[in-house]
Amino acid sequence: MRRLFTIVCLLATFCGLASSGRAAIWRSSEYYCQVNLPDGSYVLPWYAMVPANEGGVLAGARRQDFVALVYLGVIDVKDKPRFALDEKSIEELDKSFFGRGLGFLDKTQPITEHGLNGYRLFGRHRYNGRNYAIVVDMFFYHGLVYQVAGLSQSFDNPLQDNDIRAFMNSFYVLP
Repeated sequence: MRRLFTIVCLLATFCGLASSGRAAIWRSSEYYCQVNLPDGSYVLPWYAMVPANEGGVLAGARRQDFVALVYLGVIDVKDKPRFALDEKSIEELDKSFFGRGLGFLDKTQPITEHGLNGYRLFGRHRYNGRNYAIVVDMFFYHGLVYQVAGLSQSFDNPLQDNDIRAFMNSFYVLP
């Protein structure tokens, strides 16, 4: 019996059935960043999403049933030499997530991830006719504002989803 259990566990791991930590590394030398897009598992697969001419969206993925989405976006502010990521500038930047009837912003908090200071925004967002809880991390570096976002229909806090949390934590700015 123990041998059968061991064989089943090995097969499940080998086939991806027990692994929700698999990911595909996405890297950009042009935008100096990288992130791990979730692959999911055989049971709950993720699919890469190709940016649909939306300015600034670099990479993204969605769960097969659209219950969860993640993406990385960037806004080039190199032409604004005095730009600073702060409470005032966030009000302008967050309109793509929380403006024009798309959703509402619940709270904003300062964060530090991998040596970068930024802000984490929580709220609700409407996408493709569905309502999601959303978390967006914003960082400013190299004259770019990075927007790392996770959306979930299953959790009120998207960071409770292991795949979304792993994606959000995997974002790095390259030297």
